[in-house]
Amino acid sequence: APGHFSVTINKNEDLEVELDSGPIRGGSETVLVVEDDDAVRATVVEMLNDLGYGVLKAVDASSALSVIESGIQIDMLFTDVVMPGRLKSAELARMARERQPDIAVLFTSGYTENSIVHGGRLDAGVELLSKPYSRDALARKFRHVLANQRQRNLARTMSARPAPDDKPERRNALALIVEDDAIILANTAELVKDLGLTVIEALSAEDAVSALQTTHVDVLITDANLPGMTGPDLAAIARQMLPHIGIIFATGDTQLDYDRSAPKTVLLAKPYDGKALSQAIAEVGIDPISVHIRTSKSSSSD
Repeated sequence: APGHFSVTINKNEDLEVELDSGPIRGGSETVLVVEDDDAVRATVVEMLNDLGYGVLKAVDASSALSVIESGIQIDMLFTDVVMPGRLKSAELARMARERQPDIAVLFTSGYTENSIVHGGRLDAGVELLSKPYSRDALARKFRHVLANQRQRNLARTMSARPAPDDKPERRNALALIVEDDAIILANTAELVKDLGLTVIEALSAEDAVSALQTTHVDVLITDANLPGMTGPDLAAIARQMLPHIGIIFATGDTQLDYDRSAPKTVLLAKPYDGKALSQAIAEVGIDPISVHIRTSKSSSSD
């Protein structure tokens, strides 16, 4: 069939899929794909991108949990059932829901018997897309699972909505750090956390854009020379999406070509310590604990 997609992990995963009828729809939600097979992961990511989804990737459950714990809002966890490593997919799903209660979970597998299928029946409340599957089946299953999750979220909100409060709440400022060197990224993240900010980490500009689409970031701290999109190009996108965001170029290129007259934009020369980082954050107007979330009767239904 046109657009049919077949994945074969081994001979035991050759299952037929009956397609639903009706029009094919994609979406704009953020999906975390957890798949250890490079070829399968690349194909699934391409399919989801073509359907309009924002896609994050992980090679195993432990890596996926790190993405979830980074603070990026994820709408759907799409994970293979059989994964390498000590952390299994079912446990990953449980931990993901603990950390992000609104997340939808969809498993995929080519095995007729596994940790979520027993005697040909799925465990209660579990959604499964069997391999191999077509692009159409993937698209329809995603809309079904996401719609079900939204309904559960709505029911939970209606039954546990707090009383309206006109007083502003406070939250720590949120910093998005973009650096392709893992050691530098981890060290910068610790320095920023020590200053009282909440941190999201990204190894590429493309992953950072996904975070910007789903989370209100107060300050972007980015290297200039990144694989793929450059730091200045990322900053331009960030400023377009969030006009009041602070921009810090953390780079060894002190001659970096950027708009030095742009508001709330500074260059932080490498190597830098916590004091220099703190000064740069202050220069873009970020007080680590002075960002307010306004709640009122007019916004209580959002």
